[in-house]
Amino acid sequence: MSDRSAYDPSNPEFRLENSPFYLMAHADYKYHEDMDKVLHKHGMSKPIYRIMTVLREHQPASIGALAEAALIKRPTVSRIIDRMIEQGLVKTSPNREDNRITEVTLTPAGQQKLGKLTPIVGRQFARAMEGVSDRDIAYLLQVLHRISQNLSKLPIE
Repeated sequence: MSDRSAYDPSNPEFRLENSPFYLMAHADYKYHEDMDKVLHKHGMSKPIYRIMTVLREHQPASIGALAEAALIKRPTVSRIIDRMIEQGLVKTSPNREDNRITEVTLTPAGQQKLGKLTPIVGRQFARAMEGVSDRDIAYLLQVLHRISQNLSKLPIE
């Protein structure tokens, strides 16, 4: 069996422990399971934290842009934003060029909450990457970007 065929689910000798997608999903599940616990201790949900991290890099951001970047469906993002407004974490305003678009920005309270949580999440990241070299992390990111680009092409069927 060639190296690549060991990872191919169509091969009769394929095993889950050789599946890059199973292993990515497993690592992602474990990481986010731990993140749920960590964030819950601080009164925060994972989707809200994810939206806040997107806003840290890109604000103001439209609901659509947030949905795409946070990997959350648009109607769900709208409901989350409503909760975040109630909690004083974000504010919304119409886009200056197109008032049909709602733009979201972090409030000072949202920035403060994010600033408090970021070091905690950083410790979680450090735990997850323990024993993984910077070079390996960079290579992993490169490979994941390539896989994502491949999967962004038209579906096979």
